[in-house]
Amino acid sequence: MTLKWSYALNQWNNGHDRFVLREDHERAFKTLSASGFDAVEVPCGSGRWEPLGRKDWIEKYYGSVSGLKCAMAACGIAAASSFVFNPAEPIFEEGAFGLSPLNVADHGRILGTLGQYADILPELGGDTLVVRALPNWSADRAVNQQSMQVAADCWNAVGAMLAARGVKLALNFDCVTMARTADDIGLLLALCDPASVGLSIDTADAAIMGLDPVALFQRFADRTIHVQLKNALARDDLDEYRLPFPEKFMLAGGGSRKIPRWYTELGDEDGIVDIASFHKALVDADYRGWVVVESDQSPVPATSAMLNGWFARNVLKADLRG
Repeated sequence: MTLKWSYALNQWNNGHDRFVLREDHERAFKTLSASGFDAVEVPCGSGRWEPLGRKDWIEKYYGSVSGLKCAMAACGIAAASSFVFNPAEPIFEEGAFGLSPLNVADHGRILGTLGQYADILPELGGDTLVVRALPNWSADRAVNQQSMQVAADCWNAVGAMLAARGVKLALNFDCVTMARTADDIGLLLALCDPASVGLSIDTADAAIMGLDPVALFQRFADRTIHVQLKNALARDDLDEYRLPFPEKFMLAGGGSRKIPRWYTELGDEDGIVDIASFHKALVDADYRGWVVVESDQSPVPATSAMLNGWFARNVLKADLRG
């Protein structure tokens, strides 16, 4: 069985002025193609902050979605495997400055925003929309039957809309989410329709919050439809996910230990994720979803892509273009 491989573009866009030209996009596409990858994962987003993250901005840059597909193909990229959406991030074009699946009043706006990807993804050769399932941890919110039912109502509506158009929905839980345990994740999944809502496992974020990525996959193998395969350098054993704005003060700022970089390449000997064991678990389970390689916070994205491609081909023995 050959896994389907992709690579996340997010490491190239590490500032609002870093990924705004077509030549920037094409350089990233060509680098990934040279590293062995022929599919990419794209962040959803607003305007120049995520220039490939909305249909209207794709049209401004490439004339149409098909124009983007042609430009990708000219650089050796056959598909956009998936898009990744975080409701909490502002969408300036829609006047939305932080939506939440825990707020019933936001559900309609989330559904409306995500409708465009049901068209974009099939045209770009992809099939999976990944969403940040829950907001950050907060002392004012609890993972319980009531709160998870509100979130499930949102994602069930999105999943049904996407499924009718051939797109899968995957719920992702990062290292600062309010869901801190496998049981928390399982509670939300149990309330979501398995026919239209699956799970995305991020191996690095799981490890940072103290979960075993292999055990997590084995527990939810029947619901896992998307994987973000990446390594991490440290666990958050100080519970710094509780900091105000942890994306800024913990992940970007390094927390009290001033960790310069939480995420690293697949083959980094200092990494805490057993990438080979996780890969074996996928193969043993006959996993059929996308495996998206990432190196968030990379100081040199091209170098990270080449190192990750080398590790996948030579250590994991992956057929990246299979």
